Amino acid sequence: MSAHEFRFSVFLSTVVLDAGILLAHGPRQQRIVLDAAWERCVRDLSGVVFGPEAFADLAPDRAAAPGVLQALRERHLIVPAACDEEAALRASFTDRPESSGHDPAAAAAGSWPVTRYGLPPRLSDAAASAAGAGEAVRVLLIGGCVTQFTEEPLHALGRERGLDVRTEHVWPGPSAGLARAVRRSRPDVTVYQPGVQPFLTGLFDGAHTCDDEERAHRLALMKNALTLAVRALADALEGSLGLVHNIAPPALSPFGRYDFAEEYGLRRLVAELNQHIDRCVRSHPHLMVVDEERLVARYGAAALFDDLVFPFGHHGGSVDPGDERPHQLPALGRALAGEYLACLRAHRGTGRIKLVVTDLDGTLWPGIAADDGFDWVDGDATSRWLHLGLHQALSVLKSRGVLLATCSKGDAHATLGVWEEAGGRLPLAPGDFVLHRINWRPKSENIADLCARLGFTPDQVLFLDDNPVERAEAAAALPGLHVAEGPVHGFRELLLTSAALEAGRRTEEAARRTDTTRAMLRREELRSGLDRDAFLRSLDVRVRVARAGPEHLARAAELFNRTNQFTTTAWRTGPEELRRVLAEPGTRLHVAHVSDRFGDYGLTGACLVRGGTVTAFALSCRVIGLDVAVPFLVAALEDGAGGRAALAGLAGRIVVTDRNTPARELFLDAGFGAAGDDGLHVLADPGRLPELSALPVAVLSAAAAGPGGP
Repeated sequence: MSAHEFRFSVFLSTVVLDAGILLAHGPRQQRIVLDAAWERCVRDLSGVVFGPEAFADLAPDRAAAPGVLQALRERHLIVPAACDEEAALRASFTDRPESSGHDPAAAAAGSWPVTRYGLPPRLSDAAASAAGAGEAVRVLLIGGCVTQFTEEPLHALGRERGLDVRTEHVWPGPSAGLARAVRRSRPDVTVYQPGVQPFLTGLFDGAHTCDDEERAHRLALMKNALTLAVRALADALEGSLGLVHNIAPPALSPFGRYDFAEEYGLRRLVAELNQHIDRCVRSHPHLMVVDEERLVARYGAAALFDDLVFPFGHHGGSVDPGDERPHQLPALGRALAGEYLACLRAHRGTGRIKLVVTDLDGTLWPGIAADDGFDWVDGDATSRWLHLGLHQALSVLKSRGVLLATCSKGDAHATLGVWEEAGGRLPLAPGDFVLHRINWRPKSENIADLCARLGFTPDQVLFLDDNPVERAEAAAALPGLHVAEGPVHGFRELLLTSAALEAGRRTEEAARRTDTTRAMLRREELRSGLDRDAFLRSLDVRVRVARAGPEHLARAAELFNRTNQFTTTAWRTGPEELRRVLAEPGTRLHVAHVSDRFGDYGLTGACLVRGGTVTAFALSCRVIGLDVAVPFLVAALEDGAGGRAALAGLAGRIVVTDRNTPARELFLDAGFGAAGDDGLHVLADPGRLPELSALPVAVLSAAAAGPGGP
């Protein structure tokens, strides 16, 4: 039979509803509701073999047919025509983490059920037509019923964000089963919710029936279990993203207002569990915490969780007590689905915003500073705290490495003068911004100029302005520019919650980015009037090169992941994958630490040599103008080579992207020759490598670099 021939599952059952048709697969616990018009298609194709065209011919909406076919195949409601469903079903049950070898009917009270919770999802024709249009993202959900309830919100939010999200849910089980599930699913992101009923039922629901010593003992057991579970998850994922739930505190305590009087009250139990989860996750760079506690702080426990009605340890979403079906109200599912996708975006650096451009008068402060000054800072009005909150949020972004610039109508001399005079009265000073554009030109022109000076595209920039006319003008003139809509008092929340403004774990390089960017701009000003070599020598550029150690892997991965201009192959990776790659024979990773007389730019270069080929090379845009790429490459190749002659035949590859123009001549500049049309370059004559001593930048080994070296 053809690989493109299908049939409906032998386990399919259907129920015609008032508002559609329900399709279900009992053994796999899958179900979906289609619009009522699909009843004829399902009826006519049941029991026969068909292809995609035949399916589309009978579909009530031809545009929706591919999306419906995909959704039914993912749920095993439609299978390949030659599929042995019974054999596949037996293999699937054996391979799933919840298959722990015991009879579920004889399982101890509180163990994980093997069932499907929630109402069946509905796939409308409109949603089916949009399915498959975006990037495919596979999400493996390992946990209880709460994680099941996130599946449909994940699909819906994914469509809104241009993602084709595909989910699989499994109940937790032995570590070996978890690893098998990861291998089978090959997920882009895996969500792990620690066992709620096996752990929290005994820890929370029985808290008032035992003394502090017993509570401490149960807490210690759960910590040990969490340590093992997180370690097993990290190992199974092999570097792909994993999200670990922590635990939201119940809205109520069995000890009431005297919870503080218990040595191990509920508040302490939750705090210690979450601190322990943080510690476990922190040691694995490819894991993140899904902070249920923060969601409760933002949305309210009563809106998300059920312990106002259900027992403490049930830990499900808020419920309608009049509905007897296993269900939850949708708020928690939506909140968690949003967190999962935000974590994935932050981890990947997808659509990262690198520059925030803010208006001044009416936005960063009330009124017109040149006319009104800053007396508002000394008051206690709502507007004072509102604008100080915006200042603080921008300061937080600066510490993360996001650059700040101003773009405002007015007189630059007057505005900056009164701002400088304000001294420490304001959280942000003019020096916290890399560039100022305060004039009477259209704001779109000023933002375009800022992008040109800093090397950004509009889609890497967020614009804040209180005036909707100015926002509309900038958005119309600069396609892709992110523009904050709504009132000024909503800007702070946007700045502090957007995943596009989170650049991973904080690093020293990120905290110094404003200073190093300013130094880059000063270099550009100095360049006029000097030839290239004289200019570089005047800067006293130093490149310290060393083989990477374990402490450098996170930063090296960040460079490979987030460098779009000076990157030879645009290779994306993570610290764990780098660690595995470096264990291969003949593989080495070098890092470069760059400084000049204007500043120390930190660890800004990474070069990976693997199997006799430079497979990845990345250099931060902050040091592109210092001509350090060739010296870094040569020093990295010579390290441990045993003489230049041993480098003969070494290769390097360029993978052309729409933004890596600065890197395309790297190997040619270093003496390699092009070896075909596929971007391969070969060093046929090592004598063509430039002599480091003849270059206008100083290259130091790690030993010569001293304690500040990489």
